[in-house]
Amino acid sequence: MEQPRAQQALPQVKGYYVQAPVADVRAEAGGSAKLVTQALLGDEVRVISQGEGEWLRGRVPDGYIGWLKARDVVEDVPPGGSDLGVVAVPAAHLYREPFGAAPIIGEAVLGSDLPVISQKPGWVEVWLPGRRTAWLPEKDVEIWPQGKPPGPRSGSDVVRVAEKLLGAPYLWGGVSIYGVDCSGLTYISYFLNGIKLPRDADQQFQVGQKVEKKDLRPGDLVFFNTQGFGELPTHVGIYLGDGRFINARSRQGVVVSSLEETLFARGYLGARRYLP
Repeated sequence: MEQPRAQQALPQVKGYYVQAPVADVRAEAGGSAKLVTQALLGDEVRVISQGEGEWLRGRVPDGYIGWLKARDVVEDVPPGGSDLGVVAVPAAHLYREPFGAAPIIGEAVLGSDLPVISQKPGWVEVWLPGRRTAWLPEKDVEIWPQGKPPGPRSGSDVVRVAEKLLGAPYLWGGVSIYGVDCSGLTYISYFLNGIKLPRDADQQFQVGQKVEKKDLRPGDLVFFNTQGFGELPTHVGIYLGDGRFINARSRQGVVVSSLEETLFARGYLGARRYLP
């Protein structure tokens, strides 16, 4: 029996939304241009200009302005409900109907947040841009009432999210299991716990509570300059405890590293805390 959630009516406003699982955001209008960040399925794009052909320029939720392929974005009106279904696994199938043998019509990656339409035992129906809906297995999604994560969150919760991306390849500007950079890992790990950090390591270093090395706790961000000079962070990771941290490294992907490794011991700049 269907168990719809009560939804608070919100004004329906037409906008532009990402309809691809992951949409590249580039510095220029071209497939070989520098990747600056990525946007996820359902993210709103504040369109600034629409160039000729297959590209448009817009602002994505992490604050970056760049060029996206027009085919990855669609104009639509989201539903009026305020509850969100947030994908809590590295990648989840989207189903046409609420049963496992139903056709798979797409995919959503960790951190995608989509308006909830209804629920059935074991399943959550979500809105997709492009006048569509899909069903997600309940085990793959976390319901955020009124768009907020339920219950208090801690640094240990941040660690649990980051560990889901262990083994993901490194990708400059990436934010998903298919490729992620160091600050993309920290950004998405905190986003899944209700904290929207700035997108880049140097910006993340400017916010939060300063933490001495001896007082580090799981979930704190640790910052480094790995170029051997300067005081601006070029790398960031999430502290795990016992001198270890999880980070996305350019040649290794998402791995666990040690603060005692020469590169990090020499380049350590400090730490920041964003949750109690």
